Amino acid sequence: MSAVWRPLPIMHIPNRYTARWLKPLGLLAVTLLVAACGADKDKRAQIRLLNASPELASAELVIDKDKLAGPVSALTLSAYARRGDGTASLQVRNSSGGATVATSPATLKADAHYTLIAYGAGGAMRTSLVEEEQAEPASGQSKLMVLNLAPDAGPVDVFLTDANAALASAQPFASNVAPGQGSGFLARDSGSYRLRVTGAGKRDDVRLDLAAVTLDSAKVSTLVLRGSAGGVLVHALKLPQRGELSRMDNGSARVRVVAAISAGRIDASIAAQSLLENSRSPAIGPYRTVPAGTQVPSITVDGIAVAPTLPSLVAGGDYTLLLRGTAAAPVMQALVDDNRLPTVSGQARLNLVNGLDLPASLNFNYSPVTQAIGPGGTGSANVAATNAALVSVTSSQFSDPLYTQRDLAVSAEGVYSLFLVNADSPQGIVRRER
Repeated sequence: MSAVWRPLPIMHIPNRYTARWLKPLGLLAVTLLVAACGADKDKRAQIRLLNASPELASAELVIDKDKLAGPVSALTLSAYARRGDGTASLQVRNSSGGATVATSPATLKADAHYTLIAYGAGGAMRTSLVEEEQAEPASGQSKLMVLNLAPDAGPVDVFLTDANAALASAQPFASNVAPGQGSGFLARDSGSYRLRVTGAGKRDDVRLDLAAVTLDSAKVSTLVLRGSAGGVLVHALKLPQRGELSRMDNGSARVRVVAAISAGRIDASIAAQSLLENSRSPAIGPYRTVPAGTQVPSITVDGIAVAPTLPSLVAGGDYTLLLRGTAAAPVMQALVDDNRLPTVSGQARLNLVNGLDLPASLNFNYSPVTQAIGPGGTGSANVAATNAALVSVTSSQFSDPLYTQRDLAVSAEGVYSLFLVNADSPQGIVRRER
């Protein structure tokens, strides 16, 4: 005989017992509801903001119009904020004025931790989202990801070596890490290492050299490379997974000497680093890396000392010490160089360095791009990349051009400098900086 389902009889609790039973049942229901809500809350995504741009004085993190973090000062990290999982629009706003400087979509996972990194400069702010759920390595091991957030530096190699190891025979820890990209998490024995960053495939092109960087046992970290004022050197930030931020600033600047006088033998050095040695003017020396801060260069023209005045060198900056005038009465000016890459695709940066004693204007394919640059001054413009540009320099004091080149090739994302020098008559010398 098949079973027949019948509803259970409804139990009737006498009125005098109703309060005795319902009170604990009500408390239990409330407790379960609170616990359930708490469990849901704990499983929401957690996200924080790292403001890695020194040009963004104060930033805010906004997700779908809700402000979650901020204000966050330059080169600092906010606390975590909770956010529901799923798709979201991550926005970084300038705290001053509230303008949105970068926006990126993301899919956030429940119960996961994230750090949104804002980086870049000017009108080219960008973001990178790091998910902080990497499995921790065994004791005695460490995991490190290199994240290249220095857009102007180009691709880089990263070395972790003993203190005195030569780069010529060292194997890179991470190779050819392009701007905006990461190496992925790589394993390494924990301990203290010398960190060096070079241009990709160029071991003599050192962009950062730190004597001691610690990789902690059984820990996961991200090494964030950030840009510099000059564009070539880089700084670093160490970001442990779910941990506190550590700044690792570059302690160096790059300096060169450009002798634009018509004659004379030049010797120049700074901080025991030779810049020019017995070089006949006009001459353009290479950039040399020297300690940042207050430095006093040693410069002589035909053995006669020049008394230069040099501002404090900003870490990560590029500088040109320009000698102009005559060998008998040389004048030195310290110029701040901008070797950052152009921000518009298909363009190059063209700089004018005026070593003459008269104003000069730079023209590119018949169009003026910098005008009336005074003696010892500089100008810069973004120009279209081409294989054969007509470049000329003119002055209001002369009817004919001071310098003309009819077939100058400039590559996209290249940086070029045109130096006006005085070799009995005005001349131009073009150098590719990047």
